[in-house]
Amino acid sequence: MSEASLYQALRKRTAEKAARFHMPGHKGRAAYDLPSNIFSIDYTEIDGTGNLYEGDEPILSAERHAAQTLGASDCLFLTGGSTLALQTAIASAVPAGGSLLVDRGCHKAVTHAMALLDLTPHFVYPSTLPTGIPGPLSPSDVERALRAHPEASALLVTSPNYYGVLQDIPALAELCHRYGKLLLVDAAHGAHLKAVYGQSVIEQGADLAAVSTHKTLPALGQSAALLSSGRIPFDTLLQTAPVFGTSSPSYLLMASIDLACAWLDDEGEQAYRACADTVRTLRTEIPRHTPFPVLSERDAALDPCRLTLCCQGTNVTGDELSAILCREFGIDAEMSDAHHVVLICTGMDQPRDYARLMGALKHPQFHRVEEAPADASAPALPHPVRVCSVREAQFAPFVSIPVEQAAGRICARAVTPYPPGVPVIYPGERIAQVHIEFLRRECYTKISEICVIDE
Repeated sequence: MSEASLYQALRKRTAEKAARFHMPGHKGRAAYDLPSNIFSIDYTEIDGTGNLYEGDEPILSAERHAAQTLGASDCLFLTGGSTLALQTAIASAVPAGGSLLVDRGCHKAVTHAMALLDLTPHFVYPSTLPTGIPGPLSPSDVERALRAHPEASALLVTSPNYYGVLQDIPALAELCHRYGKLLLVDAAHGAHLKAVYGQSVIEQGADLAAVSTHKTLPALGQSAALLSSGRIPFDTLLQTAPVFGTSSPSYLLMASIDLACAWLDDEGEQAYRACADTVRTLRTEIPRHTPFPVLSERDAALDPCRLTLCCQGTNVTGDELSAILCREFGIDAEMSDAHHVVLICTGMDQPRDYARLMGALKHPQFHRVEEAPADASAPALPHPVRVCSVREAQFAPFVSIPVEQAAGRICARAVTPYPPGVPVIYPGERIAQVHIEFLRRECYTKISEICVIDE
């Protein structure tokens, strides 16, 4: 057998025994028993296994159980992550060629759905928290958008976002339904919220919600679910999903969703509530005993299991802190940017993981510096001007040019620092110098070139 380099690299990372504050939510630990020979349950659509897109048993019973556990009327298992769930939700709710109100903080997967369906986006910009994190949408801004664009079929928002900020789903749902629109939620990072709060975004009023079961639950990577209030028929979801997804969905991934939900029904719910208690304590203890502030409930409504460290006013950037935590302390963060380090906490983390994190943040190499001047706070996301449709730009001939030469050109591919995967510029928007400065200032140095329409 050849070296199998990817497999060997994964085994090497496992042997390092790092504290995993990143997805998948299982954190490398088994919450339930699987066969020692995992290949033995890797099936296809044959008698007795069912067909995902036909609503067959035994998949349908597993989906109905998951709907009850995750807080929805209907649940569709998917094996293409929340990308597939979002595309299915959008296509089910908005006719091709239609328009959609969009939280500007949405994931880049939304741009691909817009291009494929030739949708016109009308953006609602979130507020900006002091360190530059996208905050909640203003209900008054949403209502203005609903009045200005009566042709829009739905509003799509992200809750929680990558940093853990939650939207006021009940208020947004009331507004949407008052104006006869659907509310779609990218809740990719919120599959655990029902276990913590006792209420899901569907139960709060959303019509469809994409959840990545692999991000915060102990399910395998790429596993996801589309939750529904029932306002859109389940048959519509079944017929729409295969337009975007594989015709050979993984039974291993679907089984992991089923098992994760069964675990939640038993000890899992308590594990997530304990996780939320621990994160609440850390949000108090970290600013008190280390140089690092944290994003807290004083800043915005937050996911109880997301821990976001702030680095402004310290001697390190977020990217530097993340690298040091990994290199020197064996702690792997989910993501970092110029000002933050984001840690995903789940019911699978252990006390020793949190102790390792706290010990690292107390290390004397980290310290406060003079407070940054007021104008040093991260800038808000610039508002670009649309020149052509997302679809036209996405499929137009394009060239790749250095970032510094892109001012004045029309974006052909979403300019998306990843993570968090939120486009700074959408296809079809004109790139201005302010966008280039934003990219540079926020240390998104990995983006050295931008694809623009070949004019």
